[in-house]
Amino acid sequence: MITLTRAKLHLRLAISEEEATAYTDEDVIIQGLIDGAYDHAEHYTQRTFVARSKTLVLDGFPARSDAIELPWAPVTAIESLDYIDPEGIEQSLVAETLRLDTRPIYPLLAPQWGSRWPRTTDEPECITITATAGAVEPAPGVEIAILLLIAHWYENRESVAIGTITSEVPMGVDMLLAPHRIHAVG
Repeated sequence: MITLTRAKLHLRLAISEEEATAYTDEDVIIQGLIDGAYDHAEHYTQRTFVARSKTLVLDGFPARSDAIELPWAPVTAIESLDYIDPEGIEQSLVAETLRLDTRPIYPLLAPQWGSRWPRTTDEPECITITATAGAVEPAPGVEIAILLLIAHWYENRESVAIGTITSEVPMGVDMLLAPHRIHAVG
């Protein structure tokens, strides 16, 4: 994750880490720009770049032992899988009883070989899967794209520029994020 210090150095608000740490006048603004740039990059690519906990709620398990496609990329761990059994009692599956296949674009979660998903109640929202999603370290191109966005938004704090000629930076943000983009169909 890009830190305030790194963003301040990129914005040329300081020339050393000590100066960047000491300069705190615009920390709230710069942190907002960092968060917004990560949001933009994640939305554009359909990937998660900041590790965080994500939750998926389902109405039931797939038939037999079919896998569940998790809607995040990448997924590094399954934190919990809770479900309501046919008697209405909340149960948990431990991570050792699950297989997480991270090879596809969107990871697949399935029961261990030779086992099946447990039965659940016939009610909606009876399964809750919580996972850790996000890259440990984003690719260098992603970080550069995020820094470019931060700098652009820092310099251009309004949504419209009047009386100037504007143009997109050649080989800018979109081009840097393009190799990491997951294209959706439908």
